[in-house]
Amino acid sequence: MAALCSIAAAGAAYASELPSQTSTNWAGYAAITGSSTREYAKRFTHVSGSWVEPTATCTAGAPTFSAFWVGLGGYKQTSRALEQVGSEADCSASGQVSYYAWYEYVPAGPNTINKLAVRAGDEITASVAVRGDRAKVTLTDVTTGATFKHTKKMRSPKPDVSAAEWIAEAPSACNNDRCTPLTLTNFGSLTFTSATATSVGLDGRHTGVIDDAAWIYGAIELQSTNSRSRFNQNEPSQATTGTLAATGDSFSVTYGGGAAGATGPSGPSGSSGATGAT
Repeated sequence: MAALCSIAAAGAAYASELPSQTSTNWAGYAAITGSSTREYAKRFTHVSGSWVEPTATCTAGAPTFSAFWVGLGGYKQTSRALEQVGSEADCSASGQVSYYAWYEYVPAGPNTINKLAVRAGDEITASVAVRGDRAKVTLTDVTTGATFKHTKKMRSPKPDVSAAEWIAEAPSACNNDRCTPLTLTNFGSLTFTSATATSVGLDGRHTGVIDDAAWIYGAIELQSTNSRSRFNQNEPSQATTGTLAATGDSFSVTYGGGAAGATGPSGPSGSSGATGAT
């Protein structure tokens, strides 16, 4: 999947809650490490979340794509890595829908999890864990009981553990280092639940929800006008991120436009999600 650009100028001070941001490919929430009053979150070691695979609305025409995932890293413009796992809902040019699961260790390309079938309405639980230079992804289809696990040793670059994310994405088509977000599938609405992260820092190991005081968090809205290509027909992609539940571990992302937030993350620099995966 694709990384976001930096959300603040170098040396800027962070608040506990980031201002609203817009992105050309991500919608959801991100938590980051950085300067804060407590500053005991130095790096993330684990992220997890659950969702129900949405029912995509497909029509004949140009193909569309949507991905739902949890991950570590990839948030800053300077990031060289992103570890993620999730599910997809894509529509073909003929209007046929396909659902599947995938994982990716950016900068390496994405991989479809062929042995784990995903259908609309299935409850999905996913997690990413990093220990040293080893990243482990886990995805379980709670509805069917099928589980997939994969571990990779990442040496160059090493895993990025500076951010944790819970994201609905318009995947990107990439040519070398240039990536263009594809048209987002109409997935209706999706709710992330049981969203937690674990960090390690001065106060030891700490697990909390998205708005935990141990880190800095913020919502992201997807606002994109796609360039014309064989994949995109100048159709805008938009997804609106809802407010966090009182518990801090749940929120919804809805297909379609909402009020635009402040200019923030706005471009991909990774690969194309599960698009073109083997």
